[in-house]
Amino acid sequence: MIGKRLISMRNAPLYEVKEILSERNKEGELTYEQTQAFDYSKKFSKITPAKGGKLIEDLRAIEGIDDDFVIKAVDVMPADLETARLIPYKGATVSEDALKKVVEAVSKYAK
Repeated sequence: MIGKRLISMRNAPLYEVKEILSERNKEGELTYEQTQAFDYSKKFSKITPAKGGKLIEDLRAIEGIDDDFVIKAVDVMPADLETARLIPYKGATVSEDALKKVVEAVSKYAK
């Protein structure tokens, strides 16, 4: 990592991580950490990139949730309200109405 620096940072859903690491795997061998992340993303990614992009747009339209919540909701794909309540990070508050809208949006795109 000598000579490398962080240019930008953003949250990425698992389906996007899987795509990025798949492309890097074709170019050459992945590092240990990249291999672990690639295996994890293959195992737990629950949505295709086309559906994921549309779901992210739908979730961003919901008032009261931030981008971190949107990305985690796409990764988790909550099927019920109880699961959706577990997504917000400590200290964040999301209204019950917003959580219900998230579950409704996710149910449209679930496999």
